[in-house]
Amino acid sequence: MRDLIESRCGLRFDDSQRGSLSSSVAARMELLGLVNEDEYLDRLRGAVPTLVETELRHLLNLVTVTETCFFRDAAQFGLFREHIVPTLMGARADGNGNGSRKIRIWSAGCSTGEEAYSIAITLDAMGIYRSHPDWRIEITGTDLNTEALDKARRAVYAERAVRHVQGALLDEYFVRDGKTFALKDAIKARVTFEFGNLTRTPMPSTGPQDVVFCKNVAIYFRDEVTRKLIEGLRDTLTPGGYLLMGHAESLWQMSDMFSLVERDRTFCYRKKSSKPVVSGFSGTPVRLKADTTVDRPDPSAQYDSCLAAFRAGDWDAAECALKALGASCPTFAPALLLLGGVYAHRGRFDDAMRQAQAVLKVSDLEPRAHLLVGMIAERRGRPDEALQSLRRALYLDDSLALAHFWLGNLYRERGDVARARQEYENVVRDWERHTLQLTEEFASDLTAEQLVGFCRDTLDRLQNV
Repeated sequence: MRDLIESRCGLRFDDSQRGSLSSSVAARMELLGLVNEDEYLDRLRGAVPTLVETELRHLLNLVTVTETCFFRDAAQFGLFREHIVPTLMGARADGNGNGSRKIRIWSAGCSTGEEAYSIAITLDAMGIYRSHPDWRIEITGTDLNTEALDKARRAVYAERAVRHVQGALLDEYFVRDGKTFALKDAIKARVTFEFGNLTRTPMPSTGPQDVVFCKNVAIYFRDEVTRKLIEGLRDTLTPGGYLLMGHAESLWQMSDMFSLVERDRTFCYRKKSSKPVVSGFSGTPVRLKADTTVDRPDPSAQYDSCLAAFRAGDWDAAECALKALGASCPTFAPALLLLGGVYAHRGRFDDAMRQAQAVLKVSDLEPRAHLLVGMIAERRGRPDEALQSLRRALYLDDSLALAHFWLGNLYRERGDVARARQEYENVVRDWERHTLQLTEEFASDLTAEQLVGFCRDTLDRLQNV
């Protein structure tokens, strides 16, 4: 079953996810009235393609993750607003590129639509729709999960999904009804959604794209599948088009057809093009002397070697390499945080705290920096400070297993068994949903399996407390 799913859509389930996959299969079998697993497997290999595809989609609805939120990466949306959109519109307005006043944007792996709608809200807040009605801007979201797509089309969200939406934007673009927030029709109309299998569908039905958001999708694929995915995205992008990926994803050793772009301490990729680029769109385009895209070594490649030394326990080599990387790219948050992890493991808490604060100066919305601050505060015997920082980390990203774990420990020490149990249960829940993030830069001596095992054991001990 695992191999069949991977061959159809690229998703790979390792042995640690066997239980979750089995539960999903069992749920479908029960609904279909099947008792033999081979019967269900035969159904997915059946001779009628439409029936096979329908059942596969039902199964994928159970096994794919749909956790996301609006404006999940504020810095990247800043890059989109301040650089990408002006550059593309400047080029089209000046007659370069294809000379068409049209921009296509694709949210690949859009889940329940928060990212795609965040794009539309950004464009509306920029005044693009109102001041440039002659422009055609198409936003398309695709996903494997048909239930998630249905939710995206309904566009009604829980409070957690809009936690990063600033107050003014929340009032302007949403209608609150109790504990839910319904997106206003004007923004809903700006986005279309359709089923899409990234390993089989080269692009949305709208055609070649100028901007692709494909974030935290490749992490579920093998390297060879990821390479094919990147090739497909490259072919989908127009010359000079932009690709935005997640923090943990890199094109290093995946493709040499992109240039790394850095703007305002944030990175993305741009499909290489020999054509001149126009930027500074504000009604009258401004031609630059040179392409604003900057070719430079990918810091993610250097970071990988630092992480390898960290995983091997070679603290001296990791520290030396991370300092060098920090000197060449002082705002690259992963390196700053990993160096903070090195210092924390060595008991150099003042140095670790300085690393966390350096990240927070770049972006106060980096959850791992708040996690590091909380861990250091707890080790220094400052539980109130630790609680505040850990809660803030989870407010920004509740999939951080270490934050739940440390918060559970703090609650347990205070005798708050109910809250402690809830935090440990959150770790187990995320593990079963495949959404658990260990944040290994702060836990080199701990595996995800060990962490989940400890939480389960602790839950058992707290059962009768």
